[in-house]
Amino acid sequence: MNTNVRKFVIKKKRKKIIKKLILGLFILIIGIIIFIYKTPMFNLKNINITGLVTLNNDSLQELLKYNIGQNIFTIDYNKIEEDLMENPYIKEVKISKKGINKISINIVEDKIAYYLISNDKYKAINTEGVVVEDLESLGDRSLTKLTGIDVSDKKIGEKICEDSYMPSTLENFYKMIEVLPPEYKISEINIFDLNNISCIIGDVEIKLGDSTDIFDKVNIALNIIEQGIITKGYIDMSFDGAPVINQVE
Repeated sequence: MNTNVRKFVIKKKRKKIIKKLILGLFILIIGIIIFIYKTPMFNLKNINITGLVTLNNDSLQELLKYNIGQNIFTIDYNKIEEDLMENPYIKEVKISKKGINKISINIVEDKIAYYLISNDKYKAINTEGVVVEDLESLGDRSLTKLTGIDVSDKKIGEKICEDSYMPSTLENFYKMIEVLPPEYKISEINIFDLNNISCIIGDVEIKLGDSTDIFDKVNIALNIIEQGIITKGYIDMSFDGAPVINQVE
């Protein structure tokens, strides 16, 4: 066999081997894809939702429950985002896969943390002090009640008052609402006079005065409550000096 024939035979064999390897790799890839898409191992079992402040986790889980049991690689993540973004309280949604059968959804709320009652109806308020929604009931929304302002004539998109300090005051309270544990939830804030603000935690009214050092004031009040010094009554911190504590039986 001359050299040219030998080279031709070797080249032909090499092509056959390469074709077999390519075919084998193709079959392997197809097999892996079928395995991934068909095996229950990759079916969604858990949705973890983070970033909630005023929204209820159970309600969102109920909204998304149709995804449970679906293959994690075939789920329509755009549909999940669209479903969640229909909620006016949600500003941003980020979805990521966690492991082989879990997804994590981080939600950025639109800072709608408050409500005011007007004519037996509820008006949801954001941290800008703007009415964003009229409600028949609060439902499962975990909103903090505002008092001291009449909003009977306020419509969606309008400010509850023109005081320039209102947005910063509501924003500061929102930052506290985000981190306070449920047992120390601020249930009510009186904003009739922004120089004499008060809020309620449990059965204790905290008189804060203006919004100066509001974080420090609330933190001191929480320490007093945690220590059991007061369980019902008021803590007056509206002036310089040691707080006045009035326990009521």
